[in-house]
Amino acid sequence: MNRGTQYLRLALLQALAVAITVAVSVFTANGQLVDQAVMDTTIQSSEPAVRLARQFGENTVVIVAAGLVIGSVVLALARRRFADAAIAVTVFAGAALTSNILKHNVIVRPDLTLGLDEYSNSLPSGHATLAIAAACAALFAAPRHLKLPLVPVLTGWAILSGFGVIAAGWHRPSDVVTASLIVGFWCSAASGLRALLHRPGGGADRAVVTTRRSRIATSVLVSGSVVAAIALSLSYAVGTGRTVWSAALIAIAITATTLAALYMSLGSSRAASASRVVSARGVATA
Repeated sequence: MNRGTQYLRLALLQALAVAITVAVSVFTANGQLVDQAVMDTTIQSSEPAVRLARQFGENTVVIVAAGLVIGSVVLALARRRFADAAIAVTVFAGAALTSNILKHNVIVRPDLTLGLDEYSNSLPSGHATLAIAAACAALFAAPRHLKLPLVPVLTGWAILSGFGVIAAGWHRPSDVVTASLIVGFWCSAASGLRALLHRPGGGADRAVVTTRRSRIATSVLVSGSVVAAIALSLSYAVGTGRTVWSAALIAIAITATTLAALYMSLGSSRAASASRVVSARGVATA
């Protein structure tokens, strides 16, 4: 299987996980009740980490996300990395638009809790989408030598932002997990389309466009985010979801999504570098 087809299949897997999360968290009584209960417990928490996350969720998400995307895209354009800039914009804009359409135009949350649920649909979280998408977009657009150092900073900020919108009472856990899956879908889809449109010749293939280890890591990480989302849904379906369990699965889903974006971006940069090397050799030979 070539790299483009692999990424597109991963995108379909993430879309399926979105559907499962929506089906359980929005359209079952247990899902609604447990999701709401976890959010309410988080709101009432006085833990320092929760208070810090609340500050991130309420005050910094939109501004930091916009700054990250604009700064990273401008840097990529200045380095003439036009494909990297295009993927960064596609991931951010595609994820933001998808979340907005799903929340406001597609998903209608039924009242399955006998009027106990006073809130309307909030899935997926727009703020969490912006934070996670900005982190992934920045990784795609960043210079190769800065990608690894940026990962813990960007991932940590995305996780805090995700927990922050829950602690602020804006969103339920399933909203944040779904946001992470949507961002992951756009990372996979954009990377897959780029790989299919940029098919290097045999020489570039022999130059090892992307390592087998990197491709395996991408598949494992995307699968990890999907498993985390499905595990959250299953725990909600049987009514056993707990705050700590939900928090751990949210962190796993976001971390797996950003790390998958890292490996996809590294694979794309290797492909571009190999193609340039092969082209240069061809010109020299001619």
